[in-house]
Amino acid sequence: MEKVKKHSPLLILGLLLLGVCMRMPITSIPSVIKEIAQTFNVAPTSLGILTTIPLLCFGLLSSVVSSTAQRIGNELTLAIAMFLMFIGSYLRILSFSLLMVGTVLVGVAITCINVLLPAIISDKYPDKIGSVTGMYNTAMTLFAAIGAYAIAPITHHSSWQMAVIIISVIALITAIVWLPNLKYNERGGTNDAESDKGTNMWKNLNAWWLLLFFGFQCFVFYSVVAWLPTIAMDAGLTGDQSSLIAGLLQLFALPFAFAVPVIAAKMTNRQSIMLVAGIASMIGAVMMLFPVHSFAYYCIVAFLMGAGSTTTFVLAMTLFGLKTKSAADTRNLSGMVQSVGYLIAALGPVVVGNLNAQTHNWFASCIVIFVASLLFTVFGMFAERHQYV
Repeated sequence: MEKVKKHSPLLILGLLLLGVCMRMPITSIPSVIKEIAQTFNVAPTSLGILTTIPLLCFGLLSSVVSSTAQRIGNELTLAIAMFLMFIGSYLRILSFSLLMVGTVLVGVAITCINVLLPAIISDKYPDKIGSVTGMYNTAMTLFAAIGAYAIAPITHHSSWQMAVIIISVIALITAIVWLPNLKYNERGGTNDAESDKGTNMWKNLNAWWLLLFFGFQCFVFYSVVAWLPTIAMDAGLTGDQSSLIAGLLQLFALPFAFAVPVIAAKMTNRQSIMLVAGIASMIGAVMMLFPVHSFAYYCIVAFLMGAGSTTTFVLAMTLFGLKTKSAADTRNLSGMVQSVGYLIAALGPVVVGNLNAQTHNWFASCIVIFVASLLFTVFGMFAERHQYV
């Protein structure tokens, strides 16, 4: 067992706050798309890109983040990222052009968190990968749920700008709490060169299976986050009910966000987890095919999709550490998988939305979500044939 390295007493709190900032700045926005569009005098459909921009950042910049952190250190990279998130999040309220610029900055910041948190946990807590990953994933899921639900009532009582300011302040607090960790920042070159460089994951077939699993499960998650409230409204639910469904999608996932990493860390083969999560997602996709005018019906859909997609996401984030033998390999695997994986995911909201626009119903869109669920299940089973990449 590797020796636990020295770290700041605020490291755990910092990791939890980083988890808070991983999804909330993105998942809270779809619930107030109409209000944002009205403020900037644009069509609501033109703002679907607000979900796609961060995903493109995740895909295009994950490898860049990995190589940058190798040079300047994981902790310093994350400190810079959180100040970027604060600036970017606040810029979103000022004008339509700054809404786009700010969304890019938020996407860059979250890319850094996505890639580097598994590496830091593997480095600082090599014997607690499952439990620490479960803690930050729980924070991520809880506040994604709070953000998705709370932004609508905050907007009604004040404005969507106030809701975004609150998110910006949370990012600033996270940046400040993270600063003590800079004392323990390690740059590349502190160990032997080969150890710092790590393994080239692009030449590893098992890493590619994990990439495809990650990509298609994110395709499903972000498609559902972007369009489930609209699907529910088109079935006859009210705007408030649809906003609540968006919150429940995240809230129902909470037990899985904590339990799955802990359970996965105790297993050498997680194919059974992959299979159960895949079946849950496929059943949820089939249920979305039918526009049932029932709040309870869409609560079940939210449970199935939330449980399935969160299980697969937190499992993937845990596997980055469990399937590698060094922090450098964890960072390289995380960067490689998320780079192409999020480019696949970025297609989700676009394809699902465009199919609805072309067919004027959600049938074809839900079929695509079902097929993506089937694919990530198959690729996940392949990824788990070997204990390490």
